[in-house]
Amino acid sequence: MGLKVFNFICENGHTFEAMVPSIEAFEEQKKNGFFTCPVCNSNVISRALSAPHIQASSTQKDVPQNTVEAMHTVYKTVKKILDESEFVGDRFADEARSIHRGDAPDRLITGTPTSEEVSELRDEGIEVLEIGLKKDRSMN
Repeated sequence: MGLKVFNFICENGHTFEAMVPSIEAFEEQKKNGFFTCPVCNSNVISRALSAPHIQASSTQKDVPQNTVEAMHTVYKTVKKILDESEFVGDRFADEARSIHRGDAPDRLITGTPTSEEVSELRDEGIEVLEIGLKKDRSMN
């Protein structure tokens, strides 16, 4: 049995999508308390209106030029960051804090912080841009 994507809304106004086999399956899950809002955990959920998806052409395979240009711009920006930054590896969080406090020279750094370290840095008001790269820092 395939899954279908439906839009839902909770009593607090949070909207979200969920994949369920059918509306009947959703109703059954909701009745048994298995369906809650991912934001506030409310179990008072109803189906929200969905915009229909209409495929304009089944043969369209080309990526729009503006998408290609945007991807190229992102690639060039990430390459520039990598070329102009100092790689500090797993010392990233400590080095970012030192720079933020003014204990180390202000410069662009890259490294390999854990998800927890990134969250802590953000909580401390230190901006972090996450870029998904391979371990060898390559983009492909």
